[in-house]
Parts: sequence; structure tokens; C-alpha cells
Amino acid sequence: MIKKNFLLNYFLIIIVISSSIYFLWLIKLLNDFPWRYVFTDWIINYKGGYIRRGLLGEVSINLSNFLDLKIKYVFFLIHLFIYLLFHLLFYKYFSNFKRNYVFYLLCFSPLVFLYPIATFEAFARKEIFYITFFLLNCYLSIKIYNRNIIFFTTNLFILLSYFIHESSLFFINFFYLSYFVFLKKNNYKIKLSEIFFIFIIYLIVLFLLFIPVTDDKLSTMVFFINQNFFEITEFSGAISWLQRSASSSFSFLEHNYISMKYIFQNILFLHFLIIFLYLLYINNFFRSGKYVFVFTILVFFSPLVLFTVGNDWGRFVYILYNFCLIFTFYCLYDDKKVFVKIDKLPIITNLDYKFKLFFTVSYISLWTPKLFFFDNVEFFPLFNLILDLIKYSIKYSTILF
Repeated sequence: MIKKNFLLNYFLIIIVISSSIYFLWLIKLLNDFPWRYVFTDWIINYKGGYIRRGLLGEVSINLSNFLDLKIKYVFFLIHLFIYLLFHLLFYKYFSNFKRNYVFYLLCFSPLVFLYPIATFEAFARKEIFYITFFLLNCYLSIKIYNRNIIFFTTNLFILLSYFIHESSLFFINFFYLSYFVFLKKNNYKIKLSEIFFIFIIYLIVLFLLFIPVTDDKLSTMVFFINQNFFEITEFSGAISWLQRSASSSFSFLEHNYISMKYIFQNILFLHFLIIFLYLLYINNFFRSGKYVFVFTILVFFSPLVLFTVGNDWGRFVYILYNFCLIFTFYCLYDDKKVFVKIDKLPIITNLDYKFKLFFTVSYISLWTPKLFFFDNVEFFPLFNLILDLIKYSIKYSTILF
């Protein structure tokens, strides 16, 4: 019986396959050390003083020294850990629900697991850390009922996220909205002391955002990296972005021509915002408080500010989808049959079941965004991934030996 149940657990099987592919792709990435952009981002550290997004590099450098291990293998182990943790938490989090084609349609959208491995330039970027932190915090909020613990973990993960990458600033609201949903679910009253503490956290993060990266800081850090790890300059990859001020980031729109084609294409990518808001609406989430609707709209749409500061629009869509997915089903977590109920909605219940299966397979396998705003949509990414998997698995499987 146990064996039979395991074999029928397609969710677990897909998770295992996905985590295996991520493992192989990390090996492939390791073979590209140190020339890829991500390595210049991972190595940013505090040797010259505080520099935004430097926490991960500082931890990696100290682990490298402590373990007497080359930095590229430390990078590999840290990112393997975070990806395996994400897969494990995702399985634990969503295994609560009764599964059908709607479940696979939403949970295996190309914007969850497929995008980072189909678009290799987006693979192993730092957003996986704060996506995983949010998933972990929501999971803890389900399992733990102590408000002090959850309030602590919420703020801890927010700060860790920011110190890893400042783009997490645009997703802080998801953390705090989920905390207030936690309070509502457990019939806790809002404390003014917590509101004040949250306000302080916002001030701290904004203060850190505007700390300049001086020439002395940057040159000291670059010299340290060159002496101990690999050759870079102040103009290498992610290093070149560090001296841009927060205000100058908004000059992106002044220096880039963005046609209506690309705006329309990315609006289509954001169709999930309407889907998740609709699911919250039909499940009476917005009846839980008179300001909940307004706050949720602001939380869902405020990260779109990122589209005015950077050209990695595909990554921004990917991050936002994961936050919306996790938050939506955190709010609906008590209803184990929510995916079954979605199938019974009038607009889809009368559709032929074979058509719904065909649509699901097509949706999760036939498209994904690329990295930049000027890239066209990639078609057949799952098919291309399978071909790449065959091509690279043999080539790179021996690199660790």
C-alpha cells in the first residue's frame, strides 16, 4: 500500500525530478566559474565596509576559510541547500491540498520551477533566498501559533532578505500582510508596539538603501577578492551596479526605449495577478476586514515598480508569481479542497476534462518569459530543457569527481 501510494504521488515525483535537474544545473554552473555574472554577485562582501547585498558573499568567504574549501564549492553547497530547501518546503506546504489539474496548473506554472532552469541567465540568482524565506515563514505560521515567534521570524527573514539583495525591499509587504493574516486566523488583536516596530524596520531598510558605496569601500573589496579568490574589477558584472544610487535607478526609463509590444507582452505575463486576486475574492478573503482589499491590491501591484528600475523583467515576473502563489494559498490553507472547488466554478466546470488536461500540459510546458524586457517569449521551454538535459548531464556529471 505504501509503495502504491508513493507511485501515485505525482507531486512528489515531479519535485524529486525538479530538484535533480537543479542539482545538475548547479554542476553546469560550477563549470563556468568564475566568468558568469552570478559569481560577481555572490562574492560581494563587507571587507571594505557595509555594502548592500553583501551578506551572502561574507558568509561564503567565512565558510570557505573555515572549511578550507574553494569558494566555488562553497557557492555550490549554499545554492544547492537553498534550492533543495525550497523544493522540500514547497512539497510540505502544498501537499496539504487535494490535487487535481488546477493544482498542477498553478503550482507548476512555468514561473515556479521551469523558468530558472529554462532561462539559464536567471538561474541561481539571489531572489531564490527571499522567495524561500517567505515560503518558510508562511509554513511556520501554519505550524506555530505563538505570535511572538512568528513576529520574530517575519522580521528576521525580512532583514536577511534585504542584506542578501536590496530588491527584496519591494516584497516586504508580502511578509507583513501574511503576518496580519496570521493574526486574523488566530484571533489575535493588532498591537501598537508591533506596528511601531514594523515602522522602525522600514526606516532601517530605507536608511541602509541610501548608504553610498564609496570608492574606498569598493576598491578594498575588489582588492581582497583579487588577492584571495578570482580576478574582477570595479566594472565586473554585479560589481558595476553597486555604486548606482537608489535614486539613479529610476533613470532606467530615461535611457531605454520600451515599445508597446514589450509592455503588452509583460502585461500578459502578469495575468496571474487577476487569477490569484479572483481566487481570494471568491473564497471570501476580502470580507475579513474593510481595509484588507486595499492592502492586498497594494501588496500585489507595488512590486511592479521594479519594472521602472531594471531591465530584468522576466525575473521580476518570476519573483512576483511565487510570492502571489505562496500568499494566496497561505490565506486559503485551511480549505484542503480549494483546488477541487476551483474546478467547479461555472466558467470551467462544463469544459471537457480532456481539454482541461490538454490546456494544463500546454500552459506549463509551452511558454516562459526570457530575462530582459526586450526578449521575446520563449516557446517550448520544457522540450528545450529536456534536450539540454540530455546534452549536459553526461558532459558535466563528472566535474565533481
